[in-house]
Amino acid sequence: MYVREAFQQRQPLLAAGIGITGGVLLVLIATARSPLIAALALLGLFGVAVIFLSPSIAFLLTTAVVPLERIGRFSADTDMYTFSLMRLLGSLTLCSFLLHAAVRKWKLKFGYAFLLYAAYVVIGLGTLLYTTDRLGTVRAASAILGNLLFFFLIINIVRDFELAKRAVVVWLCVTVAIGIFTAYQWHTGRGAGELDLGSTSQRFTTVLQDTSEWEDLSDIDRAAGPTSHAAVYGINLILTLPFFAFLIRSQRDWRIRTFAALGGLIVVYNIFLSNTRAALLLAAFVMLLCVLSGMLRLRPVTLLALVLLGSMTAAFIPAAVYRRALDIDNYTYKQSGTLRIRFQLWEAGWKVASSHWLTGVGIGNQVAVPKMVKEPTPERISVHNEYLETLLEVGVFGALLFFSFAGFLVWCAARAKKLFGRLSGFREQYWFMLACQLAMIAVLLYGFQVDVFHFPLKGWWLIAGLTRVLYSIARREYALASHALEVAS
Repeated sequence: MYVREAFQQRQPLLAAGIGITGGVLLVLIATARSPLIAALALLGLFGVAVIFLSPSIAFLLTTAVVPLERIGRFSADTDMYTFSLMRLLGSLTLCSFLLHAAVRKWKLKFGYAFLLYAAYVVIGLGTLLYTTDRLGTVRAASAILGNLLFFFLIINIVRDFELAKRAVVVWLCVTVAIGIFTAYQWHTGRGAGELDLGSTSQRFTTVLQDTSEWEDLSDIDRAAGPTSHAAVYGINLILTLPFFAFLIRSQRDWRIRTFAALGGLIVVYNIFLSNTRAALLLAAFVMLLCVLSGMLRLRPVTLLALVLLGSMTAAFIPAAVYRRALDIDNYTYKQSGTLRIRFQLWEAGWKVASSHWLTGVGIGNQVAVPKMVKEPTPERISVHNEYLETLLEVGVFGALLFFSFAGFLVWCAARAKKLFGRLSGFREQYWFMLACQLAMIAVLLYGFQVDVFHFPLKGWWLIAGLTRVLYSIARREYALASHALEVAS
């Protein structure tokens, strides 16, 4: 009560302070720079005001920048300390929520999943004491702390299904817009960049020229979208596929269904443009699961339309995709340079993990494995397997904590889906939880051939947080329904 009264009493003073300070700053900026910069500063000040007035709107703004990644970064990927629009908005949203929580006396939520990942974070931070890769470990430490705070924010700020659904729709809309822009840059030839897209000068470059298989293939164009690599872009796109299927299955409004169908096609086309073999195989598997689970219903007319659409769009798929991702020979050990190097990395990674099985060599360590590879490799490279990478970084106990966290969330999605399925009037939530389950399973499968959780995979963390929230809602609703039945009987 004291905090609320104090806050209410100081509202006029706070408003006056913000207004005077903001006005003086805008005048100074306009004088020193330009009216345009002053206008942008005014817009930013207005945005900050909105964020602190409404944590829900702030959360939706945060989800809107989730797919931006490299576009929203203010520093290069190679810097030890990175700063991005996602971190800025996320931090402001967290501050806004904590302010409202203090005033309204909201109870903060933590839970089993949060504690599991927090324990992993503690072990990961402890590796700073003995890591052999200071740069990689500091960057990884910053990333896992950010993940923990983002997860904490979601499980506390989202308190109903409607906000969860809005957040996913915002995420999907931005992803589709990025897909359109990426396809435009690909077909106009305006986005071709080098293999390393980590510099700020290439922030808006969405297509890279990959030379990783120069022995077997010449320079191959691959869509990387707003991420640092095509493989990262591929899994980010795959994460959205079950949710487009969810909208088609659960919504009756033809406009929403049309958006979901067209958006899904744009995403699938961008998965082709990513020219990533693992992404294509996994996308096909996820779509198959959507069909087998009943979330996508393939009637004869729908199937015929898809066949005709596939036949027409096949002519528009670039030759580079046919040469790399759609050539069956490139899926063999002999023909795939990336597959050959992966086997060498896995062998070296196992040697490192075996000799440091208890403590690991430090989170984000990318210098330990190259020293064990006989063939020439970059000075900094990961083992390209999430399970082996985590084991060699934090040891067996840290790896058990992390994968217990990930496995628990998959279980939460399955359990919430089952509970919603037993309740009357919760069919939409049922399909939503199925989409969450499929998306998280897809990431775990992708991790067998790349260190997927070491990507800035904020889409997965969004799904993970929403899964934990809806699991709690499902348990509460099921308990209420069971109690009502007991009373009636």
